[in-house]
Amino acid sequence: MKREEFCPNCEEYRETKVVQREETYTVRDRQITVSVKAETCSSCGESIGSDEADQEVLDAVHAEFRRQADLLTPERIKQIRKRYRLSQRSLAALLGMSEATINRYEQGGLQDQAHDTAIRACDRPEIVRDLLERRGHLLTDWQRKRAEQALAGVTEPDGSWLDLIGQGNWIQLANEVSDRTGFRRFDHKRFASVVLWFCGRLGRVYKTQINKLLFYGDFLNFKTATVSLTGTAYRKAPLGPVPTDYGKLLGWMQDEAVLVCREVEFSNGNMGFSYHVGPNAGPVTVEFAPHEQKVLEYVAEVLGGLTAKGISERSHQEPAWRDAKDGQVISYREAETLSLSLPG
Repeated sequence: MKREEFCPNCEEYRETKVVQREETYTVRDRQITVSVKAETCSSCGESIGSDEADQEVLDAVHAEFRRQADLLTPERIKQIRKRYRLSQRSLAALLGMSEATINRYEQGGLQDQAHDTAIRACDRPEIVRDLLERRGHLLTDWQRKRAEQALAGVTEPDGSWLDLIGQGNWIQLANEVSDRTGFRRFDHKRFASVVLWFCGRLGRVYKTQINKLLFYGDFLNFKTATVSLTGTAYRKAPLGPVPTDYGKLLGWMQDEAVLVCREVEFSNGNMGFSYHVGPNAGPVTVEFAPHEQKVLEYVAEVLGGLTAKGISERSHQEPAWRDAKDGQVISYREAETLSLSLPG
């Protein structure tokens, strides 16, 4: 089937053809030549690029550079990390890198030689044991325990970490049932399920957005049903209401690949992170009641299209946030003043 694309040289739509050719790129002072498929204008021969085609070329160039420089592939980096049941954040902590760095390498970014050497060394169990002894205090107890079990060859049943997460008082107000938790005991599976629901519904959600979407979902459900969705307590923060210990809550989801965090570049050139449904999300998901589903749908419909700045500014108009002191846990009794109300 013939394709037509707009040719910038001819300044009109033309039939295209795909040609195979060699192209040379400079990567870190090294000349990298790869064979690529290029879509060209049948009339003038001008290359007609696309984001997908450009990414394929970039992937091919990086793959050839890794081969020549003997660098680990993204797949191999991921294999080494998962061998010890380490999350990106945990591996980064052990190696003195940032989580964004490990994330970038596993997404296809080129690592430097020093980082490659450090990650490659982790293929040796004795190196990881030494790292756990020296830097294991940077991991949570259960993260360190899982790595130690992996080193000892202990098999972990699928989904067993869910029970481990639900044990202990590792977040504030975990066992409280009061107006600060929406008269529901904190439920880590429900919390995760709401996060995953918004990520699945909206496709991509940024950190500031997910905190506000959670707040509106919990408070709107309390406003209409006198109980919160997740039992999460929220405190006043500069950018709006946030779950207490939200870093830990979202962190364990990333640690278990329930949630995938990807580095993204905004239109203004700044870098940030977006959340997506992870490959291990299945065991976490719970089924919401019809009313709860209605609440989530309405929050997504009204607020899902707002930017991180937009939803933050809207939350600043809520009396629940405005009247609270900095850092104070917000009572769900303030839900009656929430600007959102279910229609009908």
